[in-house]
Amino acid sequence: MKKMLVALAIMMSPLQKAEAPKLGSDADPIRQGLFACQTMPEQLQRVKLDGSPSPFQTIADAAKLARDGRKEDAKSRLHSILSLPNLETRTQLWVWSALRELGEQPEAKSGGEILGVVIEVPMKGAYDTLAAYQDGSARYLNFSGKAIFWDKPDATVLSLCRVLIESTAPIRSRATPRTNALLPTSGTQITLLTRSGMYVIPAPTEPVTRAALGLMTELIRQATEKQG
Repeated sequence: MKKMLVALAIMMSPLQKAEAPKLGSDADPIRQGLFACQTMPEQLQRVKLDGSPSPFQTIADAAKLARDGRKEDAKSRLHSILSLPNLETRTQLWVWSALRELGEQPEAKSGGEILGVVIEVPMKGAYDTLAAYQDGSARYLNFSGKAIFWDKPDATVLSLCRVLIESTAPIRSRATPRTNALLPTSGTQITLLTRSGMYVIPAPTEPVTRAALGLMTELIRQATEKQG
């Protein structure tokens, strides 16, 4: 994973602003969003809504229902998002974060399914962060402030994302609940993203880091080709 020092071509997110906190820092909303663990108010602070139908407009509607004391109606609105076709993994995680906020937990089997992983690696006093999701989207935040944001359907990247997710299965028993998205205080760690919340594993095994390196290398290769 130390190869994350490789120079990257930048694929900048439209959410990035010049005055924003440094990419990959504790205060960076883009890094925080990799975990898709925010409460409904936190989620809605990050988006601009115009009333048009969208998952986040539905989340906003659910939040209002919850504030009005109509919790069951709010849950119903949130569940309507989960039935949408081709729902992005992070959106699904945000919806379940909202449902848990309203007191609902997923059933055990689906709640334990790993929908994404985030691996954080110390690098020169900062951290490299790589996120992979079940739908084949991915994010790589380099400690230097450069990044790759991958949302384009691609069979190779999809396969590598799922290989990374599956590589965590043998060490899953070591995972403990993670309650925030703050940077680690030391060492490498991987976070499992599930419908029931986040679970962290310190010092992931070599197969996990090898799978992460494979995904990172492919992201850099494709980003570099696009730039070049």
